[in-house]
Amino acid sequence: MASVENICHAHNCEASVVDGRIIASLGDSQNNQNDEMGLSQGDYQNHQEELNCNTPITTIFFDMDNTLIPTRKGDAKACSKIADLLQTEHGLTRETATDIGNTYLTAFRRCPDNPDLPLAQWRTQLWEDSLPVGHKHLAHQLYTRWLEYRTRYLAPGAEVIAMLKSLRRNYLLGIISNGPSAAQWEKIDRLALNRYFDCILISADLPWAKPDRNIFYAACHYLGVRPDECAMIGDKLETDVQGGVESKLGATIWLPLPKDLCLMHDKTLADLDDHIRPDCVVHNLLDLPAVLPKQPDTFFRGHQQRLQQRPLEGRRGSDSFIPKTTRNREASYNRFLPDVPDLFSCSSNSCDSNGSTESN
Repeated sequence: MASVENICHAHNCEASVVDGRIIASLGDSQNNQNDEMGLSQGDYQNHQEELNCNTPITTIFFDMDNTLIPTRKGDAKACSKIADLLQTEHGLTRETATDIGNTYLTAFRRCPDNPDLPLAQWRTQLWEDSLPVGHKHLAHQLYTRWLEYRTRYLAPGAEVIAMLKSLRRNYLLGIISNGPSAAQWEKIDRLALNRYFDCILISADLPWAKPDRNIFYAACHYLGVRPDECAMIGDKLETDVQGGVESKLGATIWLPLPKDLCLMHDKTLADLDDHIRPDCVVHNLLDLPAVLPKQPDTFFRGHQQRLQQRPLEGRRGSDSFIPKTTRNREASYNRFLPDVPDLFSCSSNSCDSNGSTESN
């Protein structure tokens, strides 16, 4: 059976340093955090509380992992709960139980999905590989419990759901996520995220991944909107922000991870070209509505009327409404995919030279 080393290493690698030059909100706790990171108060001289866009924003694209859902934090908490179970129910020492959880988490982050195996079989193998001799028979039980914990910890909070429902009254909402198809759709289905979005794109279902401009243009094409009327929010500078900038979206919003969730190889602004800068930074997803450009009520009413003029399959609230997604053809789902031209270069979803294709 395939080992982790022989499968493409994939998972999340999020941004690690706050760009204080353009920021939506800054409290005392954030000042302290940025002092620890070596950023001076002078870095905040361009502080702004609202995006300044040349074109009205009609559409918001969200990254999924560590933006909509706390993937990195939730995965770690689920493994910690399994360590508790190994200690209390199976008599392992705390140190051994923690090592098992960490070994699994490392392997899972490197490769959450093996396209040659069902998800459950692949992840059960990862647990078996992580367990010591004499305990490998626990692999399937641990996977089942881990999946229950993980789903619980990844679920968006009630405030996030309320925000999405509120935004959807006036905006089209989409998800653009890099990552393996089965693993990403599992999260979407288990967390029922599809009910809040008009468009969901997973990179492994397409020839492109963020920051390739084509995946952003595909999302615009699905929804019938221009790039300059779209905003992108995500935690990764090198995919979400860079892709949004190079696609000439109306706005890019960076949601950097807290310092305690950052990894050594996470990208910072210093790693990117000077022109790759977010238009705004928020430190909590719930701050997003506050930084969106204010539009007159007449604009939103006109936008809603235009939505209602669409065919039934694209009209919210109708029995025929079909969210536009990129579900894999091999899955037992119907896909609704218009033809999308290869507008620029084509970048695959395979591993890079460092062996890492990251979900976001």
